[in-house]
Amino acid sequence: MNIKSYSQLNEAIIFYKNYFLKSLNKNLKLKKILLNDLSIITTGLIWIDSKPNNLSDFQSNRYFLNAIQIKKLPFDDQLKKFLKTDVKSDKNFTKYKAKNYKDLILFFSKLILKEFEKKNFNKKTKLWNLKAKNSFLKNGYVVIPNVFNDNECNKLRNICLKLSKKENKNGYFYGFNNDFQRVYNVINKSKELGELIDIPLINYIMNDLFNRDTFHDKYTLSSHHINIIPPGGSEHKLHSDLAVPEPIPDWLIRMNVNFIFEDYNESNGATICLPGSHKFLKKPKPSDDLKFHKRLVSMIAPKGSIAIWTGHLWHKSGNNSSSKHRVGLLTCFVASYMAEIALEENHPKIIKKKQMLKYSKNIQKLLLNFHGFKDGHEVRHD
Repeated sequence: MNIKSYSQLNEAIIFYKNYFLKSLNKNLKLKKILLNDLSIITTGLIWIDSKPNNLSDFQSNRYFLNAIQIKKLPFDDQLKKFLKTDVKSDKNFTKYKAKNYKDLILFFSKLILKEFEKKNFNKKTKLWNLKAKNSFLKNGYVVIPNVFNDNECNKLRNICLKLSKKENKNGYFYGFNNDFQRVYNVINKSKELGELIDIPLINYIMNDLFNRDTFHDKYTLSSHHINIIPPGGSEHKLHSDLAVPEPIPDWLIRMNVNFIFEDYNESNGATICLPGSHKFLKKPKPSDDLKFHKRLVSMIAPKGSIAIWTGHLWHKSGNNSSSKHRVGLLTCFVASYMAEIALEENHPKIIKKKQMLKYSKNIQKLLLNFHGFKDGHEVRHD
C-alpha cells in the first residue's frame, strides 16, 4: 500500500507516533530517534513514494508540512547527514539489520504501514475487486452485495423511517403527486447514518475511482440523504446527475452510492438505468425514454448491498407497485477539485454570522450563505 493523499499521510503519521509512544518505553534511545523530526520527514517521503533526496521539492509545500506535523523542513544536507549516521556498533539496532538511521527508519516504516493498513482496511474492502471495477467501468454502475447483515439493515431502515415520520409535515416532498420524500442533512440528524460515509469499503472505492495525480484529497461529500418512494410511486424521467454544460467532460465528477436496507426489485421501484450511457457524454432528452426503452435495466439489488453509479449515467426511479415504502439512503461524492473551484475560501464557514447578515441578500447568495437549504434541513439530533 502507498499513501495516496496528505490526509491519509497525516492519519498514518499520527498512528506511527502513537505506536512508538506506547511500544518503545523501555528503549528510549530508539524511541527518540524514530520520533525525531528528521525521521518523521523521511517516513513521510517514503510513504508517498518519494526519495529523501527529493526533499527540496517539498520546501514550500504547506500541505506536506501540515500532514507530517512539522513546522519547517531542514536543508537536504542535514537530512542526508542524519540518515547516514552509522549504527552498526550499537547493540540496540543490530537486530534490525540496520547499518544507519536510514535502514532503521525503512524497517519501521514498512512495519507501521502494514499495521496502519490492517487498521484501515478489512475483508469488506475485498468486495471491490477487478470484476466489480470492470463492471462499473463498462456499465457506469455496479451492485456490491453483502456489505451489511440483516440486523444492521433493519436497524438503519428503522432510523430512516423514524426521521421520515418526523418530517411528514414540514419536510421535502417532490414528484408528480408530491408524495416522494427526501430527508436532507441526515448527518446532523443521525450519527449511525452519518458514519456510513466513512466505512472502509466506501473510502477504498471512492479513493480508487476518484484517484488522480495529486496528494490532495480526491473527493468530498456533496449530499447524504434519505429517499423514500411510496406505494404506487410512479416512474420518473431519465436524467443524469451533472450540473455542468455540454459537452460533458469524460472525467469523473460525481459518484452516487445507494445504501440498500431492503431488497430492490422491479416491483418496488429499483433504480432504472441505461448501461453504458455514461460514455455518451451528454444529457438525455425527453424523447430518449422511448428511444432507449428496450435497453433500460433495473438495478436489482439484494438487502445489505450498495449500488454505485457515476453521475454521467442516465437513470431514473422505477415504479413502486408494491404495498410498502421503498427506503433508500443516497450519498453523493464529488471530485475534490469541484470544492476547490467553488470554495477556495469557505465563506459560509469563515465569515461570522453577524458580519454575513450585514450584507445584501445578493452578496450573501454569492457567498453561498443560502446554498443547500431545503425543506427539512433544520438542525435535529437523535
